[in-house]
Amino acid sequence: MSESLLPDQKAYPQFQESVVSSAPVQTPTVSLQAFRLQPSVHHRPGGMLSCTEIDGGLTFTFTARARDSRLSYTHETSLYLYGPAEPSLPTVQISICFWREDIFRVTLTGGVPYTDPFAGIPEMGRMLTGKPEKVAVCRRETEDAWFLSTASVTVRVEKENGRISAAYADGTPFFSQKKTDFKAADVFDCSVSVLREDAACFEALDLENDEVIWGLGERFDGIVRNGRTVDFRNKDAVGTTSRRTYVNIPFFISSRGYGLFLNSGAQTEWEIGTLDAGALQFSVWEPQMDYFVIGRRTPAEILNSYCLLTGFSKLPPLWSFGLWMSRNSYTSWEVTDEIARQVREHDIPCDVLHLDTAWFKEDWNCDLRFSEERFPDPGKHLAAYREYGFHVSLWQYNFIPPREDNSHYLEAVKNGYLAKDEKGLPYHLPEECKGSWVDDVIVDFSNPDARAWYAEKIRRLMAMGAAAIKTDFGEGIPEDAHYSRIAGKYFHNTYSLLYNATVFEACREVTGENLVWARSGTAGSQRYPLHWGGDSQCTFDALAATLRAALCIGVSGIPFFSHDIGGFIGLPDDELYVRWAQLGLFSSHSRCHGAGDTTHREPWYFSEEACDIFRFYDKLRYSLMPYIYEQARQCTETGLPMMRALFLEYPEDRNVWHLDDEYLFGSQLLIAPVLKPLKQSRTRAVYLPKGDWYDYFTKEKYVSQGQWIEKPVDLKTMPMFVKEGTVLSYCSVNQSLCDGMGEIVRVETWTD
Repeated sequence: MSESLLPDQKAYPQFQESVVSSAPVQTPTVSLQAFRLQPSVHHRPGGMLSCTEIDGGLTFTFTARARDSRLSYTHETSLYLYGPAEPSLPTVQISICFWREDIFRVTLTGGVPYTDPFAGIPEMGRMLTGKPEKVAVCRRETEDAWFLSTASVTVRVEKENGRISAAYADGTPFFSQKKTDFKAADVFDCSVSVLREDAACFEALDLENDEVIWGLGERFDGIVRNGRTVDFRNKDAVGTTSRRTYVNIPFFISSRGYGLFLNSGAQTEWEIGTLDAGALQFSVWEPQMDYFVIGRRTPAEILNSYCLLTGFSKLPPLWSFGLWMSRNSYTSWEVTDEIARQVREHDIPCDVLHLDTAWFKEDWNCDLRFSEERFPDPGKHLAAYREYGFHVSLWQYNFIPPREDNSHYLEAVKNGYLAKDEKGLPYHLPEECKGSWVDDVIVDFSNPDARAWYAEKIRRLMAMGAAAIKTDFGEGIPEDAHYSRIAGKYFHNTYSLLYNATVFEACREVTGENLVWARSGTAGSQRYPLHWGGDSQCTFDALAATLRAALCIGVSGIPFFSHDIGGFIGLPDDELYVRWAQLGLFSSHSRCHGAGDTTHREPWYFSEEACDIFRFYDKLRYSLMPYIYEQARQCTETGLPMMRALFLEYPEDRNVWHLDDEYLFGSQLLIAPVLKPLKQSRTRAVYLPKGDWYDYFTKEKYVSQGQWIEKPVDLKTMPMFVKEGTVLSYCSVNQSLCDGMGEIVRVETWTD
């Protein structure tokens, strides 16, 4: 190993050679940007030619107005300007149909032949799983427009240029396409762009001056998407303070009172007030655009309707809400035994021991088999841990080292279970796209035989006594590889759906429980709980970014989210560890985890004070399990997240629209984690929405009209507030939840 490597880089074997490598990062050879520029031709709807009735709506055919965008100059400014062009499409078609009385679907095509790229993918690997309802739709024509109305929503389609707008039944507008004849090519409004034999679709919506957009998946850079460039390709984020993310979800919520779900697994781009301050723009690299507009007035209602389209989360088992103890990686049963002994000796309630990358005969050489030397007789040990009150989780990933000593690899090659290259041979990751080994091969989860083969291996582990599987990686799937049932260009972001679903269903067949520990995802991933936030740095910046990610992924439909207490990359000091633990123990799920054998995250490796504080919040979590589990159950019915951005509950309060450093844990507890060191400040500013609140620890009451308060903090203090009228039931704290919650020992009513 290079002497220049940091200690925690031992957890990243893929980086060890690349420290001195100058190979470029792999990027697509063509991007959606090519469809914006000449010689591509953009076809916008012109005059309406015809109208055809379809179930729940109408299909409109328009003339195609053609234009292109050419590089031009005005004094010192170089920019692209629109100019007239020769059309390559005869018409543009727009279909609008209602799926529910408050959800309508918009489909844009330009006469380019279109075949559903997901036709060979089972429903468990599709974003859209909801089915349309029979809706009473009134169709009405005037001289200038067509109107489609239900009891809740009216959609207007203008005959001159196809402009779509929508209003609620009381006439309040909430949605409108942006149309522009401005010369500068900053707004690509509704159009089909043709480049040689390929096509992409563009859309632009009006973005009001005071409108706020939330969502689009796990985002570490802020909860509001306005004005932020969006990197919409799933990738290994390698840290949690950049635009990179593991989970991109093509769904957003608008403060105007609507939501939008873009039903596409193709390469997608989003420009929200970036290219043009008054335009929300998105595009897809395929010849058809398909999106759903949700006409609900509140964010909570919108989120619920989104889950009606893409699925609701299932409820994870009770024990999964206990503490998970992990490291990258426990290297033998002896090491794991010692961790189990120390957990109990230090009186720290804990339910899960996780074996990360080292339970194979060689670290990271994943073959789904226990090392005979370091982890012998796994069935016996797993049963013993269960008797001792521990469930055991196992790491694996979707790549395979191409090693002759890896039976997993040999079986996959023999039976054709891997993604292939142009010659039909197993695709190997190139030098500039290193996996854990330089030339990893990729399990092709689009192949039903590969899924069945992989699922059987997972079922064998579960039958042996494992309780959960960590589905690591899943992002960064190469588009130039060949997959059994889908083109690579459509599989990059959606691969994780089939990957997580395959493992999730295999586990559930044996255990009957709803659980994976997943890193990557997209729309619909909430059906396979739960997700964690990837490889964060051990910094206060990464701690704050982790909270932002939790809130963003929550407003994107994923209710159960966790992260590595203490951070993954590096070694936290006592203060950072305590602050991360306070947030982590009031997250949906709680796991201690870090990189490397010696960068411990177990609380007894920190100071006695830090360990005592950890124990206090851990026991508080276990005592509140009746509240936590009931709130989790409600999340599976409503689509609301456990870690809840305040605007979901208080949408009328503009003060909370941008707030991403505090949250509601469930519906009744307000949590304000301390996100900076004490040397910077010994107070914490907390915003209390309108209503009566109680300081959880001091019992002090605050009657708020929507106000900021300053709370003094020390190392033990994390400000927590309880909503007026809350009834909290406390159970006795046992060492684990293996036998269920403890008995109810106290009921606390928060009221005068």
